[in-house]
Amino acid sequence: MISALFSLPSLGQEPSSRRPGVTPAPWTISATVGEESIGQGLPVLALDLPDWPSYRSRQASKPRASRSIWAELNATHPGGWRVGALVRAEAWLQASPDTVTLAALEATKTDPDINYSYDLNARGQSWQGRGIRLGTPWLQLDAARRWHWQADAQLLRLQQFRTIDVSGNMVYRGGDVYDVNVQTQRSNPGITGPFLPASGRSGLGSSLSLALQGEPAARWKLQLRADDLLSRLAWSDLTTDTATLNSQVISRAADGSLNYGPLIQGQKTLTRVSGRIGVHWQAKASWAAFESSGRPDALTLRADRKAGLSQYWLGWDGGDTGRNRPHWRLEIEPLRRAASAGVVWGGWHALLASDGKGTGSEFRSWNIGWGTDF
Repeated sequence: MISALFSLPSLGQEPSSRRPGVTPAPWTISATVGEESIGQGLPVLALDLPDWPSYRSRQASKPRASRSIWAELNATHPGGWRVGALVRAEAWLQASPDTVTLAALEATKTDPDINYSYDLNARGQSWQGRGIRLGTPWLQLDAARRWHWQADAQLLRLQQFRTIDVSGNMVYRGGDVYDVNVQTQRSNPGITGPFLPASGRSGLGSSLSLALQGEPAARWKLQLRADDLLSRLAWSDLTTDTATLNSQVISRAADGSLNYGPLIQGQKTLTRVSGRIGVHWQAKASWAAFESSGRPDALTLRADRKAGLSQYWLGWDGGDTGRNRPHWRLEIEPLRRAASAGVVWGGWHALLASDGKGTGSEFRSWNIGWGTDF
């Protein structure tokens, strides 16, 4: 499921600070494309490969994976108001350790070494869409002008929407014998049936994001952001397949004869399916430790959480060095053993972060963008 998808929320812009006496350009045009893939006990970049279990480096008590891909084109007025067009795609998956173990056995076409009862539980969602974004400038929050807030809204037309929910248990009794009692519910436009009309052609999505930034103390800056804080995904007339797989289908009638029930029971229907994008929480604190010596650089601490997956970054920010000199940002994530490097130079910016595990990676993020006055 994770291999079907991809998107990303964008970070807030700094308040405009143009030099006195310089006539501002009517608009600033910018374009950005990026991706973030993160896993916990799952090799998120390898999940669409048939041999994905060979890339697992560890087991986790709560296996999860999330992937986002996005591209956007924005126009910003000198007053800070923003309008843009974007394409987004996202997917997330969470499962019990037993579910991941059985999926790995199935992928490698092997049986368990011992008799065991597996508790199955997995949920996932993926979607992709395109639409528009409207954003406010940084608006003053207090009389001292130390705190500002910002908001943006998105309206999306969905081209794809998939959900899956699996629960139940499976018992391996040895000798290639399994007892199964599993319930599944899948919704996606690709499901078809001989007497079932096709799913609706598209769905709708919307979201509202909020950001806050300010200076709580001298030399300190704080940035808080909740992307997709309020969101909704909806698709009318989406094909939904509900099924129960139960191997214990033999019962004895009153006359002593045996009754055999169907191994699989279920139905396919067109239903209205809805969901949420999921909030992307971000917080960043910067300390201008070297301000007294005239240096613009700062030490940073950043926290990030989405789809139940957290990151905690320690870093250094080179500060504003002007348009003609590179502005560097370096960070490390000790728990994930990942590193990040970013640069802003002229109208370009780029960022790359990774745990360095290649195909078996549990974390990779990159984005690149360009902007100019127009």
